[in-house]
Amino acid sequence: MDEPARMGPSGQGGTVPVFATPFAAVNTGAQSDFNARLAALCESRRIASAVAVEPQDPLRFRGRDDLLESADIAAVEFRRLVLGNASRVIAELSNDAAAFARLRIQARAWCSIVQRNGHVPAQHFPNASWLAVYCVQAGESEVGFKSAGVLRLYERRLGSMHRDASTSALKSPFGYGNHTWSPVPGWMALFPAYLPHEVSVVRSATSLILVFAMMRFVDAGGPDDGYG
Repeated sequence: MDEPARMGPSGQGGTVPVFATPFAAVNTGAQSDFNARLAALCESRRIASAVAVEPQDPLRFRGRDDLLESADIAAVEFRRLVLGNASRVIAELSNDAAAFARLRIQARAWCSIVQRNGHVPAQHFPNASWLAVYCVQAGESEVGFKSAGVLRLYERRLGSMHRDASTSALKSPFGYGNHTWSPVPGWMALFPAYLPHEVSVVRSATSLILVFAMMRFVDAGGPDDGYG
């Protein structure tokens, strides 16, 4: 006689994702003229930057993280566009819409210009809740470099020493492995800021221009700590 199925404490059975990580790819609807103005702003900040935020790779520029404080109209539009879209997506993930509506967003953002053969090394931001990566400009990679210039999120779960056919091809969201996103102008990726990620080596004649925006949400009635 078959053994009866064991039920959980609530009397419910089934399979659920217990450590799922949200990742959103969002078409912001930004037009090419906006991206051109934002690209020009990033380029002007590169030229004007006399002191680097970090030791600079000659193939990669990272600007100061005060882009959202700029009075430039492109920066003002970017703040409204990206933070607005991010807040909408995160609100949809919230289990308490009323409580989320009472929060205030704090954010810091910077330009990243990656030339051919350059890359963004692995990084993560444990002092923020979310990270948005907005694509301003991207070129077509050479044939044979399909994984070039992609945003790669590293798998964070611990894998066992043994994997077989039963675990190597699980359905989403249970699949195991890194996740990649190909930047497209006007689109942005959004995910928890603690996740380690990188931008793989760019293999296009056109520089890849991204804007990274790290965000956190605080009580709207609380003090402003100057985060952004």
